[in-house]
Amino acid sequence: MLEKGKIDSRQAVFLNITMIIATALLVVPAMTTAHANQDAWLSSVLAALLVLPIAWITVKLSSLFPGKTIIEYLEEILGRWPAKVIGFLYLFWFVHICSLMIREYGDFIVTAFMPETPLIVFHIVVVTIGAYTIKQGLEVLARTNQIFLPLILFSLVMIMSLATPEKDLNRLLPVLEASCVDIFKGSLAPLAWFGEISTFTMIIPFLKKPTEAWRIAFISILLVGFIFTLLVIGIVTTFGPSVAAMTYPVLNETRVINIAKVIERMDPVIMSVWVMGGFVKITFFYYVIVLGSAQWLKLSEYRPLTMPVGIILLALSMAIADNLLESIHFLANVWVFYAISTFELGIPLVLLIIAVIRGRGGNNN
Repeated sequence: MLEKGKIDSRQAVFLNITMIIATALLVVPAMTTAHANQDAWLSSVLAALLVLPIAWITVKLSSLFPGKTIIEYLEEILGRWPAKVIGFLYLFWFVHICSLMIREYGDFIVTAFMPETPLIVFHIVVVTIGAYTIKQGLEVLARTNQIFLPLILFSLVMIMSLATPEKDLNRLLPVLEASCVDIFKGSLAPLAWFGEISTFTMIIPFLKKPTEAWRIAFISILLVGFIFTLLVIGIVTTFGPSVAAMTYPVLNETRVINIAKVIERMDPVIMSVWVMGGFVKITFFYYVIVLGSAQWLKLSEYRPLTMPVGIILLALSMAIADNLLESIHFLANVWVFYAISTFELGIPLVLLIIAVIRGRGGNNN
């Protein structure tokens, strides 16, 4: 096994939460509200329910091939060359996600806080620190996240609480004004982000108790859905359906805070949330790419790939979009559909069906 480290159930839940929520909290509320208006919170709840089959399939596949990631058990299901093709596509997907996240990371900081600083500076910083963390192993990343996630959640609670004077629950009314179709459409963006739980397949083999994988996935989704729904409710009660026209609704939430003209302009708080959460999510996917590439190439060590992969991610993050609006448009109108239909649900479902029909894996009963 290339990775010798092990993580416990709590660390795995924390990683899953940060891996999903870190970038979802910035742009997804606007995408959801664009379809469901004040019923966006219902779309969030629906997304959490719809992602459960994705999580179950992910865990079930891993239980059939204990100790192996999806890159490794593909060959047992499909044979050598088809497995190489599908494995390469998954690695491409991970690279695509990570490159998009690095670009989002830099765009947010440059657009909202440091417009005079070249974008590449922030990309280099986060990739360099990520590379160092990866070389320390999965355990170090999990422990780092154990420190960051509570700070992120506390910061979000503080922002929502301080913005209470600007909130009006009547902005959530009337409930169910949006049609069922619109509520479903509104659920697709959060579903795509929640569906990243499928990446959990890459760390299940490194759990101290792999038999707890389903419990970990279920708790992760429950908490992510709860956090995101509260976040959407908080934003909608502040701005109403106009959230749909915003690029960064949570940032706008911090800018309406004004307590006796003493506590105001809490922008640095949301920047801290983004820096911590973005770093963990980028590093997690960076790690998955490096580990998966080593498994795909059948290497005995994954760490030598850290730098080459980092260079690829840097190059792609600069070339992946011309500007912020293009990046957000792609995420909302293209990425959502191809992520759900192909890598999060489509391919895993087909793999599970083939594995069961062919009797592959060590636990088909």
